[in-house]
Amino acid sequence: MARLRMRSLPISLLGLIGVVLVGGVAATASADPSTPIPSPAADDDVQLICHTDNPAECYPKVFQATDAFQIVRDDQDIPPGLHVRLDVTTGLKQAKINVPDEAVDPSLEGLPTDTSIVILDQDQDQDQPQAAPKIPANAPAYDPVGKVKEPRQPNSKENNSFSKSLSILKKGLDVDEALEMLEDISHDIYYGLKIAEDYDTVKRLFCLANSPISPDNDNDNDNAAALSRAKLSALIIGSTVQNNPKALAEVEKHWPALQKEQCSPGSPEPLSTAIFSLTHPTTAADAALTKARVSAISGLLKNDAVRAHFLAHGGMEHLLQLLTDDATSSSAEWEPVRRKAGLLVLDNFLDENMGAALGEWPIGAQADDRECAAKPQEGTTDVTSECWDWHAKRLADRNYKTDRNHWSVELWNKIKEQRRVNNKGGTGERRLSCRGLFHFYLVK
Repeated sequence: MARLRMRSLPISLLGLIGVVLVGGVAATASADPSTPIPSPAADDDVQLICHTDNPAECYPKVFQATDAFQIVRDDQDIPPGLHVRLDVTTGLKQAKINVPDEAVDPSLEGLPTDTSIVILDQDQDQDQPQAAPKIPANAPAYDPVGKVKEPRQPNSKENNSFSKSLSILKKGLDVDEALEMLEDISHDIYYGLKIAEDYDTVKRLFCLANSPISPDNDNDNDNAAALSRAKLSALIIGSTVQNNPKALAEVEKHWPALQKEQCSPGSPEPLSTAIFSLTHPTTAADAALTKARVSAISGLLKNDAVRAHFLAHGGMEHLLQLLTDDATSSSAEWEPVRRKAGLLVLDNFLDENMGAALGEWPIGAQADDRECAAKPQEGTTDVTSECWDWHAKRLADRNYKTDRNHWSVELWNKIKEQRRVNNKGGTGERRLSCRGLFHFYLVK
C-alpha cells in the first residue's frame, strides 16, 4: 500500500524531498570535528569587527558558538561556559557549545595526558617585611608639601611692586598703598610664603591688625584710616596662611619671638595676647574688622603651636564673648561675624572632616545651668569657659525655632558630642537641669 501511495505523489513534491535530503547530508558532512568551521557571520544587531571595507570579511566581536568546533579569532571575546581547545603548535583556538559527558574525540585516543598540579616555591623574601629604601647621603629632606615655584618672570612689574611694598611697610611710610598691594597678592602661594618668611613684615602686620581703635577719637578720618589698615592687615595674614602650609610653618618659626613683642611702648598687653583679642562690637565697621580678624585666627589655628597658645590664653573666651554679645544679637551686620566665629570652632576643634584637631577642646567640667544663668544678675558680664555649653545651648535654642539647620545648632550638637568623648563618657560632664534635658531632645 505504501508503494502505491509513493507512486501517486506528484513529481514536484518528490523533487523537494530530494533537495531536503541532500541538504541534510551536506550539513552532516560539514559537522566533521576534524574540519574546523569558521565563525558564522553575525546578525544585524550584533557588534562586528571589520578589518577591511569588505562586509563579507566582518565577524562578531563576541564569538557565537554552535555544536561544532569553530575557529576563534584573536580579537574575539569568548563567552563563559564553552568547550575550548587550543593547538599548542599552531596557536589555533577553537570553541563550541559544551556538552557534559561528551565522548572523547577519537583523534585524541592514546595521547598522553597529565592532570598533575605544579606548586611553585614561594620566594622567602616575600614573607619578610620589605626594608626601607636606602636614602643617599646627600639627598634632600622629604617635604610632603613640595617646592613652591617662583614666578616665571622674577623681574616682572608684580614682583618689583611686591618687594617695594614690603620695604614700605617695614619702614612705616605709605602703609595704605603697600597694604592694598600685599592684600591683592598674598593669595598667591609664592608671595604668601615670602611675606611669612620676613619677621619684620609679620610683626608689622600683627601689630596693625590688632591696633586698638579708640572710640573717643573725634577725628573720623583717623578712625576710618585705622580701621582700614587693621582690616587689610588681618586679611593679609589670613590669605598668607590659608592653604599655604609652608607659610604657616614660617609663622611658627617666628612665634616664640612674636610672643615677647609689644607693638608700642605704652601697649597695655603683649602681642602674644593681643593677637587673639577681638574688638568689642559697636559699629558695622567694627564688624568687618572683626570678621577679618576671625578669618586670620582661623588660619593660624591650623598650626599646633599657635592653637595651643590660643587655648592657653583665653582665645575661646574671646570667641564666646563675640557669639553671645547681647548688643549685636539682633544686628544683621554682625550675623556673618558670629557665623564666622562658630565655623572657626567647628573647623578647628569639632569637625574632623574639616581638619579639626579632636581631643583638645572642649575639656573639663561645666557649671550648672542655674549658676550660669545667675551670673548676669550678679553683675558678672564676662563669659567664662565653665559656661560655654550653656551659652551655646541658648544660642542654638534661639535659632532652632526658625532654622533647624542653623550653624549654631550644629555647633551645639558637636560640642555635646565632643565633650562626652573628651571627658571619656561621663567624667566632668555638664550637669543639665530639667530645662536643659528637654532642650537636648528638642534639638536632637
